[in-house]
Amino acid sequence: MVNFYDIFVAGSLFTSFITSILLFTRGRYQLHANRLLGTVIFSWFWYVLLYFLVITGWLKHIPGIFRIGSPLYYLIPCCSYLYVRSVLLDEIKFRKYDWLHFIPAILNVVDLLPYYFADAETKRAVADAIVNNFNMSYQKGSGIVPAFWHFQLRWILGIVYLLFQWLLLAKVIKRDKLEAFKEVKGWLIAFTVFCSIIYLGLGIMSVIAWVNLGSKVSVLSSARSVPTLLQVIGFTCLSVYLFFKPEVLYGIPRSNYTLPENKADEVPDVTGALLREAPFNPELMQAYVAQLETYMQKEAPFRQQGFVINELALALKMPLHHLSYVLNNHYKQRFTDFINSFRIDYVKMRMESGDWRSLTLEGLAKESGFSSRSTFSVSFKKFTGVTPSQYLQLRKSK
Repeated sequence: MVNFYDIFVAGSLFTSFITSILLFTRGRYQLHANRLLGTVIFSWFWYVLLYFLVITGWLKHIPGIFRIGSPLYYLIPCCSYLYVRSVLLDEIKFRKYDWLHFIPAILNVVDLLPYYFADAETKRAVADAIVNNFNMSYQKGSGIVPAFWHFQLRWILGIVYLLFQWLLLAKVIKRDKLEAFKEVKGWLIAFTVFCSIIYLGLGIMSVIAWVNLGSKVSVLSSARSVPTLLQVIGFTCLSVYLFFKPEVLYGIPRSNYTLPENKADEVPDVTGALLREAPFNPELMQAYVAQLETYMQKEAPFRQQGFVINELALALKMPLHHLSYVLNNHYKQRFTDFINSFRIDYVKMRMESGDWRSLTLEGLAKESGFSSRSTFSVSFKKFTGVTPSQYLQLRKSK
């Protein structure tokens, strides 16, 4: 009979699965980091899914699924560390030797090949044994290396990576402060805390198994125990946090981002060896500003009604969080005010030329990109201190 605990686990599985799919398929920014995070969450999803199938007894109905995802568990600690590093340092691809982190997962695939190619009866017998005795999950379904030692190696490897993850976080936060990115900093700390909770539970469970190796003492008094509950809680928090704070996935802009190749007169060349210091050193900021202003003047995208920041970022081939940082820190404006300032300048230019008289003020407002006359009037007064009509009267009196 399914109880409340199992319903909670099932809900966690659903949330994490949706989160991982969204991380892999949605968004055009922070792709590298989001795919690493998606790998982490999907791998934990698979781990908890197998656990759920065991405690509910449903594994008997799909025995072939057991051990399929075991290599994924070796990806969790390294991908967690690489994710934090990629966000902190704004990395958009793997480094030259990052593939070395995946060797344990590859070796695990090779190790499990004999079990993967075992017949259906063997796999069914393994599933039945594990459902009847949770402790058998440490012993059955082995490859060349006994399954028990994979359980031990995984949590030890996880603790080692967590140590380096915490050290990296502390080092970068101490050096760069990251005051402009408090939400992202908070998320990375929370993410690492959640990972620590998960590995705390996994470590306790594995040590209990280690201490009682070879004895008749039950490894766990219940499959629904405190150590496993810690893992499920940490795992659930990872996914739920992202549902309420999706903006943390924008990351932290750094100077090592390579600008797209545009026309020579549009963007200064800043693709050289820029120092990775505080977010956005002056050289990168100047380059982005030049690129942005050139595009705004030549293409006049502000004349499109409903023009949004995502469209501007895509047109510039600039990460969204980089563009937001430029607007907030160089122009000291929100995107709406930034775009409206160009619209007002355009309206004033048209009023100066005198060729707008075939239009009404409402028509001129829509031509400049405003969706309504009221929005136009409010914005015009905000930037000039007078209404459009008052501005025209002042011009006539000069």
